[in-house]
Amino acid sequence: MKVGQWLIRLFGGRLGELEELRSVQEEVVLMALPAEREFAGKVVRLREIEPADRDRILSFARALPEHDLLFLRRDITQPEEVDSWLADVASGNYSTVVALVGDELVGYATVAQDGMTWTRHVGELRLLVAPALRGVGLGSLLIDQAFAIAKTRGLQKIVAQMTVDQEGAINGFERLGFRKEAVLRRHVIDRNGELHDLQIMAFDAEEFAQMLLRERIRAAASVETSGAPF
Repeated sequence: MKVGQWLIRLFGGRLGELEELRSVQEEVVLMALPAEREFAGKVVRLREIEPADRDRILSFARALPEHDLLFLRRDITQPEEVDSWLADVASGNYSTVVALVGDELVGYATVAQDGMTWTRHVGELRLLVAPALRGVGLGSLLIDQAFAIAKTRGLQKIVAQMTVDQEGAINGFERLGFRKEAVLRRHVIDRNGELHDLQIMAFDAEEFAQMLLRERIRAAASVETSGAPF
């Protein structure tokens, strides 16, 4: 048995949790695009976003329940907002992977940076999936691809925001080590004037590495005082 495996078995708890998260993170790699995967019996094509996707994005967004759009910084049902998004992609501030079934856009994941010097280490991950393809793994794959993009960009911190009832998205982010950083009460308002809470989740690569190192040191120190079977 390897030393690391023995430490996890012996101490479990926090160390085991962190080691498991690290393992999941290391398995996330950037796919060669375009690529095809099957979800719920449908062939889904993944590729980088293109300017020609403008109308597809509008059709996709306008078919979504309004509640799904509350956490977005842009109202992507509006042409000018989609144009602004595509301009950010062209400038290099945004990276977006889209998912299509045939010619229909059914989801996307974006890593957004604002270009500000003092937040250049931070990226925001944005994700939307069509209701018919939720809970089948497409959202998790898109989250993984956005996470991989963030790693290739060298981002130290990744944030995501969602309404507090979006359990599928919350679980998908937690699987990669994201943790709740804040809940902003009554922060977004829908077209009917109803207020909703907004949850902020974040993954800090340096903070995670430091936590893992501390737990490994603590475990190793305990082994030195208690003895180990190797």
